[in-house]
Amino acid sequence: MEILYSQKAEKQLKKIFKSNRESALRIIKTIESYAENPSGSFNVKILKGKMASFKRLRVGDYRIMFDEEDHILHIYHVSIDRRVTND
Repeated sequence: MEILYSQKAEKQLKKIFKSNRESALRIIKTIESYAENPSGSFNVKILKGKMASFKRLRVGDYRIMFDEEDHILHIYHVSIDRRVTND
């Protein structure tokens, strides 16, 4: 499956890479693994409400918002999960 990143997702990944290179590399590796085998063991959920056409992939403390269409994985948003960091 081909992977296409939105400009926003690319910018977010670059920002993560600057502050935490290990996490950024882990995110990229997980996205690539998911693209190769979507039926594998991944923490993926279908979003609800207005966002029902998207899925969420969790990688550690990060969430990746994406969808799949015609063997293309579109990555739209990469961010830290605020619920994890707010104790």
